[in-house]
This record gives sequence, structure tokens and C-alpha cells, in this order.
Amino acid sequence: MTSEPDREATMVAIDGRDALAFVIIRPADDGKISVEAAAKALSKHEAARVLRHVAALWDEEDQ
Repeated sequence: MTSEPDREATMVAIDGRDALAFVIIRPADDGKISVEAAAKALSKHEAARVLRHVAALWDEEDQ
């Protein structure tokens, strides 16, 4: 990361009742990151495949 994250508290509401999976990435107090993830109706393998696909798309955008 190149910039210090805004430490101001925020609240977000998301209607995820139809979501198959979610991933939340937050800055942790120790300067690293905190990851929370879960999947419903997808195996862990399938969810990981989707995340790899998203990562590949983001890599393409950065080039």
C-alpha cells in the first residue's frame, strides 16, 4: 500500500442474502491486513477459483 488508510469509522450495509460468497479486507492494527471470508452454495475450491479469476482481471487492468 502506498497511502495510509483513512482510520475514520464507517458503516456499510449490504444486502447479501443472494450472495454466494463474500470477502472483506481491512487494515489490521499491526499494519498488516485482516481478511474475513465465507461462501454459501459454493465449495471452497470454487470460491477460490472465482477469486483467482478476479485477481487475474485486476492484474490485467494494472498493466
